[in-house]
Amino acid sequence: MHGLNFLLPRYSQLLVLRTLHHAEEPLSGREIERRTGLSNRATMMALDSLLAVHAVQYEAAGRARLYQLNQNNYFVAKAMRPAFDAEDLFWTDFRKTVRRLVHPRPIAAIVTGPLARDEDSINTRVQLTLLFSTGRNRIRAFSSLDALQEAVNSRYAVSIDPVLLDVNNMDADKHEPLWRRVEREGILLFGTLP
Repeated sequence: MHGLNFLLPRYSQLLVLRTLHHAEEPLSGREIERRTGLSNRATMMALDSLLAVHAVQYEAAGRARLYQLNQNNYFVAKAMRPAFDAEDLFWTDFRKTVRRLVHPRPIAAIVTGPLARDEDSINTRVQLTLLFSTGRNRIRAFSSLDALQEAVNSRYAVSIDPVLLDVNNMDADKHEPLWRRVEREGILLFGTLP
């Protein structure tokens, strides 16, 4: 028995399941379409497939159907929900990895890129900006980057593009685009920005 083959033969089904997992209430097909970014046809095909394997259920609300995960489905309960919960803890675990491996410890760590924007992308690189209190600490931290890259790649299948700054050079004109990106999409893993 390979139950996950029935739940996830298409990426659209994963998006629908993830959306329903994070919803606080049952959702209409149109709301699922809006939240997933899928076309109407792809959304309805995914819902029909998921209904056929009893991963999703619905209740009628006038002319609309309100969909939710079938909590009694074995594969939803034992495989999908724990996987989605683990996804939600990704940045917490990533933060612990950075704190454990970068020495001396930066005063702040920020990530940007497609993962920080929560975009579905084949590009699994994150830009990791590490801010240090002194230039000396910044230079010393370069020696820990290989171990960090190896650990991040092995644990998360993600590559990092590290940017190491210190409080003395962070305001340089060449870093202005970086700080705009941090303001737009950055996730502060730990620390505070001056």
